[in-house]
Amino acid sequence: MKLVALLSSLLLAAGAQAAPTLVGDTVDAGMYRTVDTGRGIGRIGGFGLEAPFVVQAGTADLQQYSVAYSLNVEGDKFLIDFLHPSQWGVGIVFRLSGLDFSPAGGHLSSLTVDSNLSGYTLNVGKDYVEIGLAGVKGTADSYFTGSFDVSAVPEPSSWAMLALGLGALGAAARRQKRKAGAV
Repeated sequence: MKLVALLSSLLLAAGAQAAPTLVGDTVDAGMYRTVDTGRGIGRIGGFGLEAPFVVQAGTADLQQYSVAYSLNVEGDKFLIDFLHPSQWGVGIVFRLSGLDFSPAGGHLSSLTVDSNLSGYTLNVGKDYVEIGLAGVKGTADSYFTGSFDVSAVPEPSSWAMLALGLGALGAAARRQKRKAGAV
């Protein structure tokens, strides 16, 4: 029984991880054309970062992009604040990518949204969020907040501890069985 208690406490300690966060991670943000309307397909210059950035705590990484919007990425959410009335064209998407939630690890499983925009589409992958803005009309008061829901990925050491613990439990059970059979 002492062995079982020790293994349980080791497994709990190995499984206890910090909450997944983007603070310290390098992410990328930008507006893209996904449909060629005579202006090409790909990243739109001037409406997003030209290079990835490191997420910081608080408003230290609050950025304004052109006259269109500001973006603040936090450890567990992001906020897009639209600054002027706008209407987005066909095939325009906002993409936030590189969301790996290290060092704790994890995959983006879903996004909880709070927004006063209507008509947008949402595509969430393991490490990106894409907001389709085609035809969306915004005002100077429009906003979009997304809170990340992350599925934790167990560390390799947790798997090793689990395997070791199960092996020890199996060995203890075999010894008990042999003792019972010898009597």
